[in-house]
Amino acid sequence: MVVSRLRRARILMTLALLTVLTGCASQGALLDRVDSDLGSGQPERALESLEGLSDSGRNRSLYWLNRGMLLRMSGDIDGSIAAFERAKDIIGELQAISVSETLAAWAVAEDSGTYVPPTHEHLLLHVYQALNFLQRGDMDSARVEALQIDLGLRRIDPANGRAPRGGDAFPRYLSGVIFEAAGDWSDALIAYRKAYQAYQRQNAPVPRDLQLALIRFTDFQGLSDERDGYLREFGIDAWEPVDPRRQTATLVIVLHDGQAPRLREEGVVLPHPSENRLLRVSLPALQARPSSLTSARLVVAGRETEAELADQIADNADRWLSSLLPGITARVVARNVARDVATRQLEQENELLALLFNVAGTVVDNADVRSWRSLPHRLYLVRVEVPAGPTAWQLDVLTARGGVADQLQGVVSLRPGETRVLGAHWLGRFLDQSRAAASTGSSSSVADSALKDLLEIQQMTGVRAEVGLPDTGR
Repeated sequence: MVVSRLRRARILMTLALLTVLTGCASQGALLDRVDSDLGSGQPERALESLEGLSDSGRNRSLYWLNRGMLLRMSGDIDGSIAAFERAKDIIGELQAISVSETLAAWAVAEDSGTYVPPTHEHLLLHVYQALNFLQRGDMDSARVEALQIDLGLRRIDPANGRAPRGGDAFPRYLSGVIFEAAGDWSDALIAYRKAYQAYQRQNAPVPRDLQLALIRFTDFQGLSDERDGYLREFGIDAWEPVDPRRQTATLVIVLHDGQAPRLREEGVVLPHPSENRLLRVSLPALQARPSSLTSARLVVAGRETEAELADQIADNADRWLSSLLPGITARVVARNVARDVATRQLEQENELLALLFNVAGTVVDNADVRSWRSLPHRLYLVRVEVPAGPTAWQLDVLTARGGVADQLQGVVSLRPGETRVLGAHWLGRFLDQSRAAASTGSSSSVADSALKDLLEIQQMTGVRAEVGLPDTGR
């Protein structure tokens, strides 16, 4: 009787493992479909594909993060704000990981637990919510997001407010822009300093606009020694001083380029060196997905200003994964040892059941390849001072040879002293953001005919595979 119960329990365990395997496979296929829809410039269709994830309890945060981004890309800023707020609530609930889920990662598979975004994704949640509020003209709510970025980083590192694996440079930089626009001069300088330090820690170039901001605000606050140090370090000898009573306005455009790298599984199934059993080694690896954009240029008020690289989200993900790999590897080894011991014990009772248990455990032991895939590959920022009133602007996407691959045009009306932050998403072409344009002024995308023809050809059935892209049909 005891043996029978033991066998039934192990059979149920095996069936449970197979059930998890089925769920993981469908989850991966679903995320790939969302990727494909977004890669072809169809965020609305990607939203429909994403709905398959809405009922997954383990992936609630992942669903709402991607939903918020896709709604933003579709031009539904209010819907994006609501989705990101839901994501915040869920992530707050998930901060304390349960012991049972930690044990599941050791005993079953890396992707068996609830998805909790890593620090760099959590910071970007606040960044994109701030950008949503800024695009809607709600400076007070954007300032709250900047304060939440600082609070979150201080919880991680109470002494210095730093992200241990990077990813805090652009959030701090954008926070400085927000505080400056709100007239919080001291907070702006603090945020700019922390952004500068974060870029240095990440061995990333410090944007020229940030260099000038540091000089302007140290000069404004009478910190001459610090200002002179920046002047020498950056090689700058002229700057526009801070003028609290200025009659001009400021236009900032953040360009979101490409798609973030996706995590893929690199796994191998090996025969046991001395027994009739299988071993499985499966680790996550990053697959970069950079776009063909090389730079961008803002044309406004008769001037041309080149956008600067402000964040490499792919690099943030790479640092995060590199820090996790030793622990993941240790868990993979531990699971193989545990399965081997359990299979050896089970063989004494039923060899067929032992074989089934070993195969099921081996197959289900997948790497965790979940991530916020609808993030861009990198971010560019350009900030210019413009006359108050209606202002026409044009953002050019440049190729490696300096040619204009695509253009986004618009008109924005600004008050004296106002700062307006706009966003643009480029995935081989600008996404249609006509709905968002209703609140920020009209805009339109203009691409030369050769690029349009190429994009249309790549979307035809059977052709995308010829250029190394997934064939999704029209």
